[in-house]
Amino acid sequence: MKKFEYSFTVNEKPENYIRHVNNLSYLQWFIDTAIEHAQTLGWGMQTCKARGLAWVAKSHQIEYLAPAYQDDEVIIQTWIEKVTPTRITRRYECKRTKQVLAQACTVWVMVDYESGKAKALPKDIKETFEKLLT
Repeated sequence: MKKFEYSFTVNEKPENYIRHVNNLSYLQWFIDTAIEHAQTLGWGMQTCKARGLAWVAKSHQIEYLAPAYQDDEVIIQTWIEKVTPTRITRRYECKRTKQVLAQACTVWVMVDYESGKAKALPKDIKETFEKLLT
């Protein structure tokens, strides 16, 4: 399994009422990480759109383990857990130094850009992601 890493400094002012990053921010971070990873693989939004395709999240599961705060240096690792003919399952781990802040899983599907209807993964896209499983 090959991991992709995305790092950034938390910039979430104003923080939520208990002084840490709002849980919705983690979801956005995981989506941003997936977008960056797909881009590096050659299957980012513009490339897919040019082929009449788009990535859509079918489901998200997030477990929050510790809070993130303003100005934290955060690293998110993502990897492909499973590839089927119609979906890709992606895992994430969000850390501050060595402390795990959150773990997540997203199931991504491919849709026709115009109609929004689900499609099987094109062979070349499926093969790209399958290579990451080993």
